[in-house]
Amino acid sequence: MQQTPITLSVISFFCSIFLFSIDAKAQLGQNLLIGSAKAISLGNAVTADPPGIDSIHFNPAGLTKLKGRQRQLKFIVGDIVVEAQFDSNPEYDALLAQYNLEDPMANSSSEVKNFALYLPGLGVTEVPVVAAPLGGASFSPADSNITFATAAYAPLMLGYTREDDDIGRFYGASMGLSRITFLSPTIGWKVTDALSLGAGIGFSYFGVGLSLDYRAPNAFVGALKGATDDICLGADNGFVFEGVPLDLCGGSVSPFERVFTLEVELEKTISTTFNFGLLWEPTEWFSFGLVYQSEANDTLEGDINVIFDDQLVNLFQGLADSNVLAAGLIDYLGVTKNGGRLESTGSINIILPQHIAAGVSLQLTPSIKINIDYKWTETSVWQEFNFKTDEKLPVLELLQSIEGVEPDAIVIPRGYEDATNWAFGIEYQYSDSTALRFGYEPRDSGIPDDKLDFLIPMGDFDLYGIGFSHTLVDGAIVEFALAYGRSEQYIPAGSSTNGNNYNPDNFVYNPSAGLDVTSVIEFTIVEMSYQSEF
Repeated sequence: MQQTPITLSVISFFCSIFLFSIDAKAQLGQNLLIGSAKAISLGNAVTADPPGIDSIHFNPAGLTKLKGRQRQLKFIVGDIVVEAQFDSNPEYDALLAQYNLEDPMANSSSEVKNFALYLPGLGVTEVPVVAAPLGGASFSPADSNITFATAAYAPLMLGYTREDDDIGRFYGASMGLSRITFLSPTIGWKVTDALSLGAGIGFSYFGVGLSLDYRAPNAFVGALKGATDDICLGADNGFVFEGVPLDLCGGSVSPFERVFTLEVELEKTISTTFNFGLLWEPTEWFSFGLVYQSEANDTLEGDINVIFDDQLVNLFQGLADSNVLAAGLIDYLGVTKNGGRLESTGSINIILPQHIAAGVSLQLTPSIKINIDYKWTETSVWQEFNFKTDEKLPVLELLQSIEGVEPDAIVIPRGYEDATNWAFGIEYQYSDSTALRFGYEPRDSGIPDDKLDFLIPMGDFDLYGIGFSHTLVDGAIVEFALAYGRSEQYIPAGSSTNGNNYNPDNFVYNPSAGLDVTSVIEFTIVEMSYQSEF
């Protein structure tokens, strides 16, 4: 279906919102749903102490520790809570009072209703908790220094839904993201007794979905509402301006009500990445590990739809019915066609940044081992998002005086920074067959304070993990982990250009303009695995 100019401009603006949500989730969910009970119980500090078949992801060089034929089955269960409070601000309240306006978002709260996933053919799908069976296998020929392996795991698997009347729907009524690696052929090579190398390719399915109600709490929109309210007070057919009839009373536009709903479903069947790892073990008590995980640069294709609110459709229809010139312009923009539903196909380019981790593992005593990792993620690649159209668009030409708007492009600044963090793990060998594990990972989001918002309440957060490993009589290994993470953020009114700044020139996306925003996200994850020879 051919896209109208208004459709393309709206899509360009809101692709930026959608990409931000994905990027934030990518950092938030990193390493959480791989399904490695050992890794998460040690705070993901396993680069120098790779976790069996899950070494495919954490450090492929660790595969050389696996001999013969090994198989692994694992299961993940998780739950997430996302809450926010939006509080009024006296300075902004005074500004609204000039236009006799009140913001219904002020002094309200929001919470996620259910967890959700994006599933092929089904889109965003509610689930009570996230749960997934995963696994893998490895093979090392007798007397060989080579180990082959593959596994299925979920580098990213996050999403949520909200109630229809939840005020947080302006940050997303529903959202789902699934990146599932279904095949990961990887090889580990023991170069010397002390040095191992590993490399692998990951083949993943990548799907994303979003339904978001958009509102425009902008001073100009508020002034427009005030003007139309004054004109239509007691009037039936609008007014006549210099002999030209204009009906402005068929509908309305408000800075605090829904203008339209954005619906997006996009996917890529096969996305590829690669991992490279090194493991150096010069002594029995010390090892050093290094892993590089490449970025994923994908173009996802699918449906992008915009559904305008009935009140806005009625406003434009009234203008069109009252004036032939307005009718031509409105027909060209396409706002009133198909009941205000504009359907199109499209694509979005998404970059998930590259990641590097280095770590050491120290066997302090026969029963106590300490792991320490340092991690870096290149979130600075998100300095801006640039969305180009194939030709110049009249709507964008009209708006090009706004910073970031060009006749054939929308440039959305992000200004993110590279994220770095430490990770710490302790393993206590309780007996010959049982080891107890404890981990802590304080994570840096890479998002500056003036870029925070509630689309994903993505501040810095702390991850805590506990677990154990038990070796059965037949040599099989059972592992269990419980992890908990929590992130809190406070965004003072006007402090973030991505969420609550209330400057009149902020037109793009500012749903909680002028409000103090406090949010909390917390999650609990249980991971279990069983590894044995076959």
